[in-house]
Parts: sequence; C-alpha cells; structure tokens
Amino acid sequence: QADMEMAKTIQSGCLPSIFPPFPEHVDKIDLYAKMRTAKEVGGDFYDFFVVGPGRIAIVIADVSGKGVPAAMFMMRAKTAIRGHFESGHDLAEVMGRVNDLLCEGNESSMFVTAWVGIVNLADGAVEFVNAGHNPPLVKRGGKTTEWLKERSGPPLATMAGVPYRVRSARLSPGDTIFLYTDGVTEAMNLSGELWGEPRFEKDFASRSCDARGYCEQTLAAIDAFAGEAPQADDITSLVLTVKAVG
Repeated sequence: QADMEMAKTIQSGCLPSIFPPFPEHVDKIDLYAKMRTAKEVGGDFYDFFVVGPGRIAIVIADVSGKGVPAAMFMMRAKTAIRGHFESGHDLAEVMGRVNDLLCEGNESSMFVTAWVGIVNLADGAVEFVNAGHNPPLVKRGGKTTEWLKERSGPPLATMAGVPYRVRSARLSPGDTIFLYTDGVTEAMNLSGELWGEPRFEKDFASRSCDARGYCEQTLAAIDAFAGEAPQADDITSLVLTVKAVG
C-alpha cells in the first residue's frame, strides 16, 4: 500500500496542475484538465506546454492496462512526447520518434492511444495527430458541435516505423475543444449501459461555462448516470476555449 501511495504521488506530480497554465496568454485561451483514476494509479495522462512563440501543444493519452505497469508506461510516453518537442522536431516527426522509442523493449505489448495538437494563438490554426484515440468534440461559438474524427495513425507502440500524418483544423474566438479518454464515453451504469458519444455530445452542447466548468460538470453528469456502478476506467478530460486570436 505504501508503494502504491508513492506511485500515486509520483504520477500526480507528473501532471500539470496549475491553472490557468499560461498567464501570458490568459487573454487568448482558457484551459483546464482533470484526471480521476479508477485505481490508485492509472494509465491516462494529459499535458500542455509551449512549443514556440504563440504555439501551445495539448496532449491527451490512454495507456492499455491499469495499475502500476500502465502508470510506468504512461510516464515514459509523456516524457518522450515532451522531450522530442523540446528537441525541436515537428509534430509528425515527434510522433514517429515516440512510437519507435515505445516499441523498444515493449515485451508486455502495451500501447498508447494519443491525441496531440498544436494550437497557433495567432490565428487559431490547429495541427494534430490522432494515434488511435477518441475523436475530440468541438463546440463552435458556444452553439453547434462537431467531432474531429480524422485518423492520423495507429496507437503508439504497436508497430515501429509507422509514419503519422498531420491533420488540421481551426478554432475561432468562442470555440471550445474537448479532449477526453474512453473512460468518459464508456462510463457504465448498473444496467450495463454506456454513457456514450450521443449523451456526451448532448451534455456538452447544453452547457455554457468556462473550461474548468466543462471538465467538472461533465464528470458530475457521468457520476449521475453511473449511479452506484463502480468506476471501471480512468476518466480524463482536457478543455481549451479560444478567447481571442492575433
């Protein structure tokens, strides 16, 4: 139990926890993220960091499995993604290099689904790679919603030498992007019914709040749906709203 508590502390310390994260950009973006593990430690993770003048990377990912092995693989993946960005590689190269690195010595055949994007604060342009992860949900101007369902490649650590294709989108002032792991849409009630994408989209569309509110109110809606059913998977979300560009 002491080892588990230490692992939990180490994992929590690896995730950004100061909000707002970029005081110098508080007039342009509103960003918040939250993770609730199903066990003492989990395989989900999120991250966000500056990759250049006016460019912010946002990451959400889910490691196969649970417990300490997943948490260890999670920290390896998170460190690799940030480290390759800091080395100056572009998005496609980062994902390819991280994939090859995670394939090395992966005797347990673990893998990571991930969505990694770079938001340009000058014009709202978003470059992203979806490595087998759940599609983000975007709300346009606080009204209509749409899914970014473009796939860019397989999960990380499944096959070395795989090229990852960079996709693009654009966020205008007032737009919100919601990143999440499958613990959100696959939350289950006592009847075995999944919360699912339709409920998630309807709930997201019905709300009007800041990034923190979207994360916390979505979690509350999931809890209300699940009732007494135990949480079977980690639940992680990252929400970013563009307030202004330029």
